[in-house]
Amino acid sequence: MSIKTSILSSIGQKLLLATSGLIMFLLFLIPHMGGNILFLFGKDLFNSYAHHLHKLVPIVIGIEVLMLVSISVHMIMGIRVVLANRKASAKRLSQKSSKERSLAARLMPVSGGMIFIFIVKHLLDFTIAGEKAEIDMHGQTGYDVYGMVLDKFQDPVHVAFYVLFMVAVGLHLSHALQSALQTYGIYVPREGSKIKVVSTVIATLMAATFAIIPIIAFTR
Repeated sequence: MSIKTSILSSIGQKLLLATSGLIMFLLFLIPHMGGNILFLFGKDLFNSYAHHLHKLVPIVIGIEVLMLVSISVHMIMGIRVVLANRKASAKRLSQKSSKERSLAARLMPVSGGMIFIFIVKHLLDFTIAGEKAEIDMHGQTGYDVYGMVLDKFQDPVHVAFYVLFMVAVGLHLSHALQSALQTYGIYVPREGSKIKVVSTVIATLMAATFAIIPIIAFTR
């Protein structure tokens, strides 16, 4: 079997889907959440975090390139897997299995699309079009990233947009973690599975942590 045939096989596509998702979870979502939490502890700590992160530009650029590749692979494989599942479902002429799937599983294409829109919006807000004022940081010039976040979230519609899309992140993540572990043969779907519970708890906590930042910024 050629490499191309292996990649385009059903299991090959699911492995690429799971691995690209896991890379984004471990190298982007978790570190990003850890950094965002510092916003809750005030201006000095958050700006200091942003200042030190800016010093790691080569590493950050490397991770961003890896994320871009992972997002592209994840989207392509996700679309292929969804289309293949729908084709297989149509052949079975039965909707029973679809109805038995969780809400998060059934909404994976929708939540995935929402997350892509959110990523574009987030980059426009804080990277491409984000304006940061320069500040003095103990004798060094830094950027007031904390002030920029506060400014961005003074519009309640903007806050509602971010919170809504974090719901999509939570739903997507809760099923994605289980699905990835199932692909690797670690998880077998069954009632009362601890992995299912832990996946749901992790997804809920992460979505809530990301969602609370715009809410707190709006109230300050």
